Amino acid sequence: MDFVPPPLWLEKLLKFDLKERCHVYSVCIDNYYCIDCKCNRLCYRCDHDHINHNTLLIFKYDGQSVVLVSEVAEYINISNIIFEDCDGDKVLFLESKGNPSVSRCEACSISDGLPIKFCSIACKFKIYSINFTEKSK
Repeated sequence: MDFVPPPLWLEKLLKFDLKERCHVYSVCIDNYYCIDCKCNRLCYRCDHDHINHNTLLIFKYDGQSVVLVSEVAEYINISNIIFEDCDGDKVLFLESKGNPSVSRCEACSISDGLPIKFCSIACKFKIYSINFTEKSK
């Protein structure tokens, strides 16, 4: 199977910081990401302006930013990334989990104890980007 580079918006999504405040409603924390608006960050009050846009809900789980599998799977290939159960929803970590156990993530060497190659979205696309660069030479 040929490598398909990640979409351009993914790099900015992976830098998403849930501590930042909304630029419109400073009391709200941004926790939505609009794929269609060139990586706009949104709070729950701003989300209505993007009702027909492709958005992702970003939230904290185990102290790290995660996205719902059901949402992000529409936009990127999430195969071989471990997901976790969060109150009945399957979630993916945006960045490396940093929680060692038995088997290793191919990108960051973090262990998760399962035969899945990657612990996060960032790790999967990091290793795929490296492989793509090496094959291009």
